[in-house]
Amino acid sequence: MSGEAWQESDQIRPATVHRAYGRGAAGFDAFVATLPGYRTHLRVSASRMGLGDGHGLRLLDVGCGTGVSTEALLTSVGGAEVVAVDASAEMLAVARKKNWSPRVTFVHSRLETLAEAGIEGPFDGILASFLVSNLPDAEHGLRRLLSLLAPGAPLAVHDYAVGGRSRMRWTTANWTWMLPMASLRWGAADLARYRARRIATAGGPEQMVHRMERAGFDDVRVQTVGGVQQHLVHTFLGRRPDEPDVVGERQERRARRSAIAAAGWRPLRDEPAPAPGDTTEPVDEGGPEDPGYAETLPEQVLEDDGVEVGEGDADGAADPAPSGAADDPAPTEDDDPDTRPRGHAVARALRYGLPDPRPEPSDPGAAEPGSGAAESDPGAAGPDRGAAEPGPAGPGTTGPRRPTPGPRPRRPVGLRRPGPPRPRPGDAPPPAGDDEPPTPPTGTRRV
Repeated sequence: MSGEAWQESDQIRPATVHRAYGRGAAGFDAFVATLPGYRTHLRVSASRMGLGDGHGLRLLDVGCGTGVSTEALLTSVGGAEVVAVDASAEMLAVARKKNWSPRVTFVHSRLETLAEAGIEGPFDGILASFLVSNLPDAEHGLRRLLSLLAPGAPLAVHDYAVGGRSRMRWTTANWTWMLPMASLRWGAADLARYRARRIATAGGPEQMVHRMERAGFDDVRVQTVGGVQQHLVHTFLGRRPDEPDVVGERQERRARRSAIAAAGWRPLRDEPAPAPGDTTEPVDEGGPEDPGYAETLPEQVLEDDGVEVGEGDADGAADPAPSGAADDPAPTEDDDPDTRPRGHAVARALRYGLPDPRPEPSDPGAAEPGSGAAESDPGAAGPDRGAAEPGPAGPGTTGPRRPTPGPRPRRPVGLRRPGPPRPRPGDAPPPAGDDEPPTPPTGTRRV
């Protein structure tokens, strides 16, 4: 890295970071399109405020940038009036070129000068996406956001927070993906390096939760997102107290927790012990499926934006079914998935000659697919035998026929065709049968 690049990066400060965003406004949307789940996670954070039907509500999107968070807010809380604010005029110029509902108003202002721009509360909800980590004084900015909320209204802070084991993941993600993409798509590599260092030193979710509590928020919660951004991107929720005396009660609760912590009690956790001198108490972090203040997360906010493959998607994406899969019979009441043996147990039984682990059929006269009765009587083979013995059905067979000829279906990996078990090393050879081995071809030497 050249010295000129480092000097340019060092010139970015919290008070002037909006100018750096302005220089890269043209490529910002192309950059966030490469981040896994960026738009989906914003919709999830907006839905976690639990605002439901947004008709008649007045919401604030502070730090809207090019309008990606504004779009997420409109999708999650339909029908609401949204005031979108950002400190970068270049970012707002990109946002205004998009097609927006008449209920959206864009305002060029910093958080500290909202009153001068004519933006006053109360708001029924505030979404601050990737804003608090850019503020010169995060706690002071949270107090300003608290003053703009109506009593009982929620704030959703959607931002990075890394600490403990996730700090190494954050460093790896930056050097392997985010910094190269910022250089190629965004054109603001210096800003990406500044953000990487600032977030790595800003503290984990515990610090953000305590900042919100000290700023005066009540019922503070934290939930992470899914996919590869899990434990890196979080939703921090807080409400403005309904009554003034709640602030005193909250201070009393914090004092009680501090006294308990000073006594040496800590809850049992799997997380590593805090570093020496770190007195921040751990918080209970909700998972990706946690709806926050909402009862459930709507289906439309969880739709994939074409970039992310989450943890659950990898398990749910199965291999394409073979051509004979359509011939498999429908599951019956006896075919209980909880009692059905797994593939490895069946494979082990077939390989080593162990007893068949599959349950006996409820009807004594019915032959279990793959059992000895089905093997000895070719006419008793049912649809399962046709699935286990792939290939076109010949004359005289009672198994199902394929409607159209096609490629031979694949057998499950690790399963053998029914037959005699293979001898183990050291076992006596099996007795010779009555049938003679086939005569070798003419001209082949018989050993």
